[in-house]
Amino acid sequence: MSVKKKLFSAALAVGLVFGAASVSKATNGYYMIATGAKSLGMAGAVVANPQDASTIIQNPAGIAFLRNTTFDVGGAVFSPIRKLNGHDSDSKVYMIPSAGFAYNPMGCNCGTPHFVFGIGMYGVSGMGVDFSDSNLAGSTGALTKAWSNMAMMEMSVGGAYRVNDKLAIGFAPVFVYQSMGLEMNFNFGKPVSAMPTSQQQMMAQTEAGKFMGGYVQSKAPYKVSLDSATAYGVGFDFGIVYKVNDMIQLGLVYKSKRYMQKLKWNTTPDGGMIDDDEVKMRLDMPRQVAFGINFRPIEPLRIEADIRWINYKDVMDEVDIDGMRTIDQKTMKFVKQDTWNFHWKNQWVFAIGAEYQATKALTLRAGFNYAKSPIDDDDLNANVVAPAIVETHVTVGASYEFTKNLELSVAYAHAFEHKQSHKNKPGSLDYMMYGPETEAKMYQNTLALQLSYVF
Repeated sequence: MSVKKKLFSAALAVGLVFGAASVSKATNGYYMIATGAKSLGMAGAVVANPQDASTIIQNPAGIAFLRNTTFDVGGAVFSPIRKLNGHDSDSKVYMIPSAGFAYNPMGCNCGTPHFVFGIGMYGVSGMGVDFSDSNLAGSTGALTKAWSNMAMMEMSVGGAYRVNDKLAIGFAPVFVYQSMGLEMNFNFGKPVSAMPTSQQQMMAQTEAGKFMGGYVQSKAPYKVSLDSATAYGVGFDFGIVYKVNDMIQLGLVYKSKRYMQKLKWNTTPDGGMIDDDEVKMRLDMPRQVAFGINFRPIEPLRIEADIRWINYKDVMDEVDIDGMRTIDQKTMKFVKQDTWNFHWKNQWVFAIGAEYQATKALTLRAGFNYAKSPIDDDDLNANVVAPAIVETHVTVGASYEFTKNLELSVAYAHAFEHKQSHKNKPGSLDYMMYGPETEAKMYQNTLALQLSYVF
């Protein structure tokens, strides 16, 4: 195949992703555990053992170890089942696109020094909920709706240099697309009516109490709505793959912080939480470091173990925000809100995957992935719109070669249900907004398909 046709395939991959893109969801915090069906079957443990062209996202050095020029296209059906205080989220099924292309001018996985070029676009992270019920926060909490929709896609355009038979080094600039929308509705009549008369009278004398009283009298919900806004960002990935011998291969990748533009929403000051005609928030994406060891004890079997560090605390601890206000607990006055205090912790991800060549055409995969939730119970209220709490995942997958060039891969992943809860202190603002207790549950299922063509 000519170079022009191969480059056309790369452009087609990008077009397919843009055309099919929708919200993507997450498992390790807000990051997908894998990109593509092959890496999903390995539970994301692919830093040291390149599977396909998606390695441009996972570890750019890996494309120099692919057997030839490769094109992959696929997608996944993702179903996160979320509950807030026993109420289901209405949005339950999402599509996640994936496509990648790696061009190898040498036409072989060989030790002769050469460059390999790659491009890939993948839905890498996101989160979202759609909770809506008059009793969402119980009989005393004001919250009646929590909706969010956050999606992030990355395009990597880079290359790898095959130094010799053992070593490859890769670098890829990364371009990021981000979208985010939020909406929360409150029925202030519920917490106010639950107060003793004396407390209601005291509340009525405060700035926040007068604001709430207007909505109580009109029996209308108070809506904080930020329609979807978009932002763009940049970063880079740097990786190494080193083949120790025929049994052991090592991989290391550094993924820089993604520096994003500010998300901007056009708003109208409402005397409450919206304080300006524009709300702005910058949501950078965290740096990551991952290391993997791939071991081949016998010819048809590969086992890989990866460890990954995600620096969520740097970007999801206290996120700067402009144009909004909050209520001071002591004075019950509206004050400027400088930060959204998600208070996410850094995350360590542990993944192990196995790949077995059952026949010449059939390859089987299985994997396990674990990462502790980055959200503490005490911070659950601030993360009602972003409850990224699942921890434990198991995966299975398979690939079948129809010809020496064409291969179909499938994978299934299940994230086991994880629950977190927080008891809100009576008389506190959290008690008024979220009721006596906030409880979040989630489990996930993912089914991925991928078509690969090796030239």
